[in-house]
Amino acid sequence: MSHAVMEAQDRSTTTYTITSPAVGTIEISGEAVMHFTEALWGFPERSAYALLPAARHGLWWLLSVDEPQTTFVLADPFVGHPEYGIDLGDAERDALQIVEPTDALALVMVALPMTPSEPITGNFRAPIVFNLRKGLAQQVVNRDEQYSLREPMDLADYPAPDDGLRLG
Repeated sequence: MSHAVMEAQDRSTTTYTITSPAVGTIEISGEAVMHFTEALWGFPERSAYALLPAARHGLWWLLSVDEPQTTFVLADPFVGHPEYGIDLGDAERDALQIVEPTDALALVMVALPMTPSEPITGNFRAPIVFNLRKGLAQQVVNRDEQYSLREPMDLADYPAPDDGLRLG
């Protein structure tokens, strides 16, 4: 049994205190922690991340549990692109222990611009797929080649609810 699967089984009894420049100091349940079956590209030392709803519906924070300054913004790709689709292979389904389509949640990494003239983009080519029930995650390359690494996004498509984690 892989290390990620063993950790995922004990997650309901664990709590974490995370201090992040993005969200301040928060305490989270281990059930919010996702264990990557393979490290995120570019971050080989980190495998456990807290997945927390952001202050806009369909946006999420992904904070490294071990190094909280490593924080990503994720977005529901279907909000602004309802035609979006993901073709998972058997290897990805097996690694994530996905039995039913409802086991999976797909989110794209958001790239915020360095200047106001640049667009906000999402990596629709390599989404992160989560099995929330099992606490597993994996970034996968979408077999559907029509999507790009820098797909333009409009954050106005994501409404602001009353709850959600705001910037600290």
